[in-house]
Amino acid sequence: MRAEMYADDNAWYSAEYEYFKVDNETTEYQLNILGYSGDAGDQLSMSDKQTFSTHDLGMHSSMAMMMEGGWWFWGFDFACLNGAQESVFTWGATGFYWNSNFLAPPPEISGLYGVTPGRLLMSRIMITRP
Repeated sequence: MRAEMYADDNAWYSAEYEYFKVDNETTEYQLNILGYSGDAGDQLSMSDKQTFSTHDLGMHSSMAMMMEGGWWFWGFDFACLNGAQESVFTWGATGFYWNSNFLAPPPEISGLYGVTPGRLLMSRIMITRP
């Protein structure tokens, strides 16, 4: 799977995973990923082994409702590409982001590489192959 993101610094960033599998309904569409490469930062790894949640179903349905989109949420996510609109960096905001939705990220994530924390994502694409 490859995710490409266009940010407000007029640059494209990518994250590619050698192994990407979404399990079936029995496992609540659990995400399985492995083998990151790219320049966006490995932010999706935090969602590995998480089940998919939507506004009406899943372990994190309240998070999906708040973000206005389904995702493999785990609670304090650094990636969500299915939000309805761009994040506005306030608690309870909706949107899509990669490498946190904090304008001023906490110290434990401020040193992460790739898409700068707080960077506005203008566009995003997720590509898979059979």
